[in-house]
Amino acid sequence: MRRSVRMLTVVTGVLLCGMGAVVHAEGTDGGTRAAVTKRVKATVPAVTEVVSGPEVRNFQAFCDEWMQKLRDRESYNSSHIAWEARAGHVSGEYVGYEAHCTCIAREEPGKDPIGKITYRETRYKREGTTETDALAEPSTVLEQSDVTEIFRYGKGRWQY
Repeated sequence: MRRSVRMLTVVTGVLLCGMGAVVHAEGTDGGTRAAVTKRVKATVPAVTEVVSGPEVRNFQAFCDEWMQKLRDRESYNSSHIAWEARAGHVSGEYVGYEAHCTCIAREEPGKDPIGKITYRETRYKREGTTETDALAEPSTVLEQSDVTEIFRYGKGRWQY
């Protein structure tokens, strides 16, 4: 005599961009209950044409976070200058970042999305008779360079 197996499946997770859901299934087999939990991989719809711009995979939000990290780094750099004392003067250098940037991402069918952030990095020098005087004076620009950073989208997030 064969017993029939009845399966009830309940989705207990939510499918969001790049995230998986947990599917919980409870079955009954002649009065015996068994619980099975399985990970279901969420699929992001495949791109059928080239998409370009800051809206690709929410690259603009990632770009804004990245630029905030650079502002934080500049603040740290300017408050931790390695001062050198010479002939009654002190001087020190630090690196800063221009607030203006360009954020662009591109996604092609069958390829990982790529994002680029371009900004200007500036090396500054401060000089004065004391550290306090040097900080009160405007910084002198020693060098400027344009920086392009390239990021890849993988595993549900922008990678760096």
